[in-house]
Amino acid sequence: MSCRLHASLARILVSVTTAATAITVGALAPATASATKISCHRWQALHVTGPGRRPYVVRNKPSINHNDKGMCLSVPGANAAFTVVRSPGAAPSPKIRAYPYIGTGCFEGACAPAHPRVLPRADALGNYTVSWATSTPPDSGVWNSSLDLWLGPHSGAGTYEVMIWLRYSGPSWWVGLFPEVSADGAEWYVVPRITPLAQHYISFRRATPVSAATLRLAPFMTAAERIGAISPSARLWAVQAGFEIWSGGRGLAVTRFSVSR
Repeated sequence: MSCRLHASLARILVSVTTAATAITVGALAPATASATKISCHRWQALHVTGPGRRPYVVRNKPSINHNDKGMCLSVPGANAAFTVVRSPGAAPSPKIRAYPYIGTGCFEGACAPAHPRVLPRADALGNYTVSWATSTPPDSGVWNSSLDLWLGPHSGAGTYEVMIWLRYSGPSWWVGLFPEVSADGAEWYVVPRITPLAQHYISFRRATPVSAATLRLAPFMTAAERIGAISPSARLWAVQAGFEIWSGGRGLAVTRFSVSR
């Protein structure tokens, strides 16, 4: 074999090796990348993945009161979390401006990628558990940190709404006006609200505010059933953790979220 042929073969081997290395490095890049997304569109939904590779949906949900001035969320590419980076409105408001959330199920046209075919009944939730944590900077407006549970005869039928408040930034005006119950190791005030015909609402507001919780839902369903706030046969079709925002809200964040059964 001539020297010229040896040189040609050497150049080919170097080219192939370099190309293979480039292909390998390029294939690894998407797996290690974690691009943060910004959502500034009302009702926009972004899919995220939580612990155990469970899929959830983050929603830029405005209020039905039509007083959202343009909220923006920052959603990390690799975590079940979000942060409010632009307030839905800084001025005081008697009505809720927005409810940004992360959750499961289908709501107003947005679904988490894995939606259960058989929805659990309110009286048969067993160890259905929701765990989430929040970050709430000081002077961030008027808001609550809450879990929003939707139940009805089928997915999308919001016959019953049950909220579980971990914290409220305003005064706890309901203390002394409404009864307390024990549920899942803590004390909660049970506060109803007037709703349209054929709809039902109840909220459990923690007597001692916290920034994170791991809650079994069954005790809350039992307490709600006792006072006639929900039907035991109702199906749980959406679980959402977020913030009801009346004013401000910039910097509010859900830092982790997971659902297990």
